[in-house]
Amino acid sequence: MCFISPVFANLKGGLSFETFQRLNTPNKKTKAVEWAGFSLDYRDIGRSSSVVAEGSLRYYFNGPQSLNYSVPEMYYSSKSSDSDLVLGRKIVDWSPNEKYWLLGNLNPRQGYTLLSSKQEGLTGLHYTQELNKSISVDIFFSYLYVPAMGAGIDIKDGKVVSNAEWVRLPPEKTIVLDQEVPIYYTMNRPANSDVVFQKSLGANLEYDWKGGAVSAYGIYKPESTLRSNADASLSSTGDVVLASANPVVNHHLMYGFSASQKFGDVKTIFGFDVTDPNAKLGDDFDVLNPLDLKEYDKKFESEYFTIRPNYDKESYASLTVLLERNFYTLSLNYIQLTSDNTRGSDDFFSETVKWKKTLGGMAKVMWTEKFITLADYRYDFDRKDTILRLEADYLVTRNLATRIGIELLKSPMDDSYWSAYRANDTAYLSLNYLF
Repeated sequence: MCFISPVFANLKGGLSFETFQRLNTPNKKTKAVEWAGFSLDYRDIGRSSSVVAEGSLRYYFNGPQSLNYSVPEMYYSSKSSDSDLVLGRKIVDWSPNEKYWLLGNLNPRQGYTLLSSKQEGLTGLHYTQELNKSISVDIFFSYLYVPAMGAGIDIKDGKVVSNAEWVRLPPEKTIVLDQEVPIYYTMNRPANSDVVFQKSLGANLEYDWKGGAVSAYGIYKPESTLRSNADASLSSTGDVVLASANPVVNHHLMYGFSASQKFGDVKTIFGFDVTDPNAKLGDDFDVLNPLDLKEYDKKFESEYFTIRPNYDKESYASLTVLLERNFYTLSLNYIQLTSDNTRGSDDFFSETVKWKKTLGGMAKVMWTEKFITLADYRYDFDRKDTILRLEADYLVTRNLATRIGIELLKSPMDDSYWSAYRANDTAYLSLNYLF
């Protein structure tokens, strides 16, 4: 919802004040419950060229990190009758069900909130060529790596901190000789050049017909966020564990296929995606291989304490049934993990998979031009996770809007990804000035 000034017909944006209230008391909580936001969205779409720029930032009034920012897309596009050349940061839509399931493997997740599906694009050269009326090929190539920009972590005074309660943090304490002792963290920050200058290469082939399409893709690129391996040792006094985090860029190979078909107003989308963090692509992509380079695959094991990262191949099959009308959108979604998973929820620097066998339903209704509601429910049959998000937007005037929402999570099993957030039920409110 936005009022667009005729002077800046291609530009829209907003200023916002946002806050949330906890409905229960989590073990770990941040002081950053209030923030001011600013967003801009510029889109100049032409026949032969286009310019798109979208960005936002948040200033937190309390909390360890005062500012978070995000650039979902920023690119220039040059078009011809049968091709499209894009330079910049653009969302890659080769895995159509990834967004709803918050996977963040192909495109990074913005990460401002726990259940937000907002994505950030890949930065580089995007090229689309139509081979004929039915077949097209997409190619992505880059020497530049820009990881997810949203809420992240930092280390201050020996503690790992973040403004977001939905960013998983490593433990603050451990047990040594039956005694609880604190962990003091430091970070060996890599040089910017070691992070930024990384290669990516991918391609997608699509065949479409009236009402349907089938496509297959493969891409080798850095993971959406940095890995953090670590060294650890006991202090000389034996009353503190000293942990040194080593952020590294790990490449992964993604490949998969999707098929879609419309039946009247109903669209079905089937997808299968594999993410392999252990893959290595030729000498020209000589990057971190966690299986071979022990210098970076660091681990610490003793009778007291263990830090060992896990690199598991992950594959999902997913199905979406979508109905879109002018005033409402309904979707029924299912996802199933098809690979083995050895990562537990308490792994030191890695996360377990988000879904096992999960059904999701979403309904978005525009009751009037000023009032919109959204309901999103997900249930994992394997882990018994229940996730509910309800949201309502109301346009008070053409320049003033408000949003109210609630996020509820139930995660009874400790080995679930969502168990770390089961005490983070929240109600939130935002006031937005639009221009």
